[in-house]
Amino acid sequence: MEYGSLLLLFDEENPCWTEKLVQLADEDPALLADIVRDGLAERKGEICVLTGEGREAFRKEAAESYLSAEPGIPGLDLGKHLFRTRLRLLLDRKHIQRWGLKEYVPGACFSVPDLEDALLFSLDGRLDWKWPSSPAVERMRIDWPVTGLAARRIASPPADASARWFENLGEVPAVFETDLLYLSRYDFQAYTSFDPLPGDRWGLLNADRFFCMDSPSPETVSLEWFLGTVGRFQLALEVLRRMVLPGFMDLDSHDQDGINWLVFLFETEKEAERCVSLLAHFGQDLIRPAIPMDVWALSFEALEAFSEKAETIHDLLPVIGKAVVRTP
Repeated sequence: MEYGSLLLLFDEENPCWTEKLVQLADEDPALLADIVRDGLAERKGEICVLTGEGREAFRKEAAESYLSAEPGIPGLDLGKHLFRTRLRLLLDRKHIQRWGLKEYVPGACFSVPDLEDALLFSLDGRLDWKWPSSPAVERMRIDWPVTGLAARRIASPPADASARWFENLGEVPAVFETDLLYLSRYDFQAYTSFDPLPGDRWGLLNADRFFCMDSPSPETVSLEWFLGTVGRFQLALEVLRRMVLPGFMDLDSHDQDGINWLVFLFETEKEAERCVSLLAHFGQDLIRPAIPMDVWALSFEALEAFSEKAETIHDLLPVIGKAVVRTP
């Protein structure tokens, strides 16, 4: 088909495209106008999405290419879809990972206790995390007390362990959703003999994990959003460490350190710098209940300006990102 490779960009994970993103994906952006003219896509401002006819053409092209992909239908704010696709493309272009795998998961969701901000933290002169003493978390620590290496000596939790725990608690969990989860599997062949864990829906085992968030302008008025996001990320780590991947969240199967970074994304370097100014003064208090974890700020400006191609993600993000607080 004339538009085959361009059509296949519009998959379930990437339903929205602009000329700039098409060019970033090494396709001809001029063809967007052609598929709109031919009724396969429609414009919503500068954004293109497939029409019903375009989705049928996608399925035909995928079948002819022996692909199981399905066409994407936007289910979110269109800007959110664009954010995820843009970040994936840029991260992918800026590092090689020749001895590893790169995996990108848009919209990965993690069940957490449903705590409003006032029950997550307080700011009465200093930052005080309240979630560790919440009834739900205290009960979780009683019901699932074994973490770390000791957890490897007992049976892995079943796939529905956290869902059943919330149900038995009589609570509907809240969700921590990361806009783009990047999983870096360096030297992945050394881990092929290890079986996946039953509840590991997103494939976190034996990967370095970067939880990337589309973030508001870092101002005093948005401080509670940032602290709420950090707090819910900490809750997600608590659930993962106890009921999903106990024994494997902070060390991989070869006892190498695992990485859990919360990465706030901004358009400009000035915004990334303001994020550091907004949060870094909390120091280790920002991450204390959930160490080991890191908080970073990163801008699209820095990603786009990086003119080299780093070997791994660890050679890229520490160079162009800004550390807010790191585990000692």
